[in-house]
Amino acid sequence: MSARIAVVEDEAEIRSLIVEELEDEGYDVACAENGAEGLKLIQDFKPQLVLSDITMPVLDGYGMLEGLRELKSFHSTPIVFLSALADRRHIIQGKKMGVDDYVTKPIDFELLLATVEARLREVERMTAEKEEQMVKLYHSFMAQPGQEKRTKPALIIAQEWLDLEDLEHVLNQIGIPFIVHHRGSHLDSYLREKAYSALIMSQNTNDQTAPTAIKHSELFCDLKIPRFLLIEDSKAAQDMSYWDKFTRVISLDHATEADIQETIAPHV
Repeated sequence: MSARIAVVEDEAEIRSLIVEELEDEGYDVACAENGAEGLKLIQDFKPQLVLSDITMPVLDGYGMLEGLRELKSFHSTPIVFLSALADRRHIIQGKKMGVDDYVTKPIDFELLLATVEARLREVERMTAEKEEQMVKLYHSFMAQPGQEKRTKPALIIAQEWLDLEDLEHVLNQIGIPFIVHHRGSHLDSYLREKAYSALIMSQNTNDQTAPTAIKHSELFCDLKIPRFLLIEDSKAAQDMSYWDKFTRVISLDHATEADIQETIAPHV
């Protein structure tokens, strides 16, 4: 799965050129015409990077950025502003609000693509660091006296933007530690790390869909542990051809904590 980039730009010609350049580089691109549309697009499309103009109708880039940073799932999504207003005053204002970079207009597309590539590398680095920290925390916890008899952890592989609070609360309630990772392409490397009490996977990970990750995995089919598939939006879940590879499917848009516990607890 190619990196997802959201383009928020009110000038149709510029927006079209940016989308064309990004798609030529193999990126998955979605676009919006103003900050209000951009906020909705970002929550639906879940991009790894946002390119946004500053001066737009309805809601400008600063307003969109402020709204985005208030959303827990997207507070760290990198944003690059595209603007002719990138003087010192605007740069300082944007930096204080959490802008990650600037590209000035008229756009130098070679510079834009280099900036996109650099920011996506940073996203990948941060994702890897989060995973390493999660594993280190687990090893530290399990190294404490008496912890060797604890239940094995559950492995959760889900995109970073998915709200897992109810699921994590349930696992804590029933006494199952867990490790959260985000890249489906690393499924086998995760599975080789240690034994798990369960595998919990979302339909989409940061870099692949679940069917793709399963198809490329050498270890998934031989797992002797319960496997749970998380569906973020049951109405949008059209491909059900691989659901039989999981013990149970959990629709997060319908399931309460009690539902999740009732589904998971008997199997772990």
